[in-house]
Amino acid sequence: MPARVEYDVGEAAPHPASVGPIYQSMIQRAFDSSVLADLTTDDLARLLKGISAHSTRVDLNQDLFASGEDLVGIMDALRWKSPRMPLAYNRNLAAEQGAAGRLMAKIG
Repeated sequence: MPARVEYDVGEAAPHPASVGPIYQSMIQRAFDSSVLADLTTDDLARLLKGISAHSTRVDLNQDLFASGEDLVGIMDALRWKSPRMPLAYNRNLAAEQGAAGRLMAKIG
């Protein structure tokens, strides 16, 4: 198992532009340590290119909805100013967990 790497982000919240590079560095280290042995170098490049602070915010938004958090709590936690975006990002998740998702789980 590779050595644990700690990231010191300081006492203030990291700037949104620094979040993506932190995740990219963590993924690169995991790949370099053969933890992600199923990935090719091309897969890794595509994965690293798709990582951003925005993508992590969207994923957290979906995770919070999936865990049963309400819209007001999610808006507060992620500092959404209106319900439009968190609901839009939840649309695909709602479909996966709704009737169509349950049907696909049964036949898949």
